[in-house]
Amino acid sequence: MGHSASTPSEDATTTPKVPKKRTTVTFYLTDAMRNRARAAYRQTSYDERDTSWSEMINKALLAEVQRRERAYNGGRAFVGNDEPLTPGRPIGY
Repeated sequence: MGHSASTPSEDATTTPKVPKKRTTVTFYLTDAMRNRARAAYRQTSYDERDTSWSEMINKALLAEVQRRERAYNGGRAFVGNDEPLTPGRPIGY
């Protein structure tokens, strides 16, 4: 049975934050691109308030995902799942 009103124990100010489940993603890039990205992180992480290299990469990925959602899905999030992606490059490239 669901309910719409929050009880005091469910209030965001009283409920301890539970860390979101994280996963590892592996991808390939050139040494030059890695070094360029690392240099950008080192030079800007304080001003951008990045807590880690991983956070900067997450921000970069999110920016591209949001761009594609705006361009191809009316700004709405695509629905995702845990199904593996097809390995390799798409046919036609």
